[in-house]
Amino acid sequence: MSNRKIVLLVVLVLFTLVGKAQTASAKVDYQPGYRWTLSGNYVQDKNFYLLTLMEKIPAVQEALAADPVLKSLLSERVKNIKEATGYDLPNQSMESMRDKTSHWAELFLLSNDEIEKVGDELKKIYQSNAALQALVNEQIRPSGAYEHFAKLDDAALLAQAWKISAKGINGIIRTYALGEKPLYPKIDSVSYDVNSQYYRMLVNMLASNVGDDTKDMSLFFQPSLSFSLWLLKMNHRDEAARFEPMATGENAKAWEQVQKTNFDEYPYTSILLPGYGPEKKGVDLSPAGMLRCKLAAERYFEKKAPFIIASGGYVHPDQTPFCEAVEMKKELMEQYGVPESAIIIEPHARHTTTNYRNAARLMIHYGIPIHKKALCTTTKGQSYYITNMGFEKRCVEAFGYMPYVPGKRLSRNDTEFTPRLESLTIDPMDPLDP
Repeated sequence: MSNRKIVLLVVLVLFTLVGKAQTASAKVDYQPGYRWTLSGNYVQDKNFYLLTLMEKIPAVQEALAADPVLKSLLSERVKNIKEATGYDLPNQSMESMRDKTSHWAELFLLSNDEIEKVGDELKKIYQSNAALQALVNEQIRPSGAYEHFAKLDDAALLAQAWKISAKGINGIIRTYALGEKPLYPKIDSVSYDVNSQYYRMLVNMLASNVGDDTKDMSLFFQPSLSFSLWLLKMNHRDEAARFEPMATGENAKAWEQVQKTNFDEYPYTSILLPGYGPEKKGVDLSPAGMLRCKLAAERYFEKKAPFIIASGGYVHPDQTPFCEAVEMKKELMEQYGVPESAIIIEPHARHTTTNYRNAARLMIHYGIPIHKKALCTTTKGQSYYITNMGFEKRCVEAFGYMPYVPGKRLSRNDTEFTPRLESLTIDPMDPLDP
């Protein structure tokens, strides 16, 4: 072979390898304006968006329902549920109905082996199925819902999204059926005594009803998903769904104002105002919350930023009827004259970590620039906790990443921060504030 032919051959091989590398590395990024597919249940969509997509996209649903491995997993679970709940025994004994909740919960918990098996099968199906390939590149990646894992290849991203969904389902079952302590037991625990006769009967009835509903289920995860969502509902734990959809509801005026705002006219894009829940029942806004509102209103009228993001959910005391963000919005408007169009409520955060993460999410979704700095204005104790007392470590432990880039301290009450795109990542291990 001549030297010229050898050179041409080498060049051809190099071009082929480069082309394959580019194809392999080409990933669809988060797309602003992405429209979420909705199931009709915001608790499900915000915790388990992958599973909503699997149910609602016909080609994906069909591919998964037909897969022999996944089909077998569903059949085995349905068989176990029906046998345990006395599906064919209308005269099921009252003693059986009073069995420990663990007897019923175990029917729906996903074992580590099952989780791994499904993950491996999803990777396998992905390799040759156009519907699953489109699921990743036209839905999962553009949504940002699993942004923390965006550097994974498509098949691995799909499997990882499944694994965190499965762990989230298990976490709900362990907390609200078995009574295990969640990460924040003071505010997130089960609402009943799981060992009481009443709650044992409730969980038994739930297991039986899900068993009845399995006749309409075709996907491997649906019995466990249904059981977990019903546990949240039984415990009045719909916090993640409250006020949704916000952009056309409580935040409609602010969302419209964002579209008309020139952010270059302000030093900061927004002022994050974290809530402080009262410890006494019947109290709508704590004194500390009032002081934080005063500080945020001052910064707004100093024209530091065009928007205040009032962040805090239904947190303290447990199952309070008052939402921190809503009560702070009222305070800002009624006591300080801040216009409604300048206030964005973030009514879901239950922790300081998610004050930042959830505010960053709203900024991204609403089109507030995240390349510019934002301001966090709060009382001195919280402000110094955020910058000096291991808060970054707490964020990484909670999320696996930092939801923002810390900036300068401007005063005892004010610090800068820059939101990060990873804040879009949903966290089903914290189902009340995912």
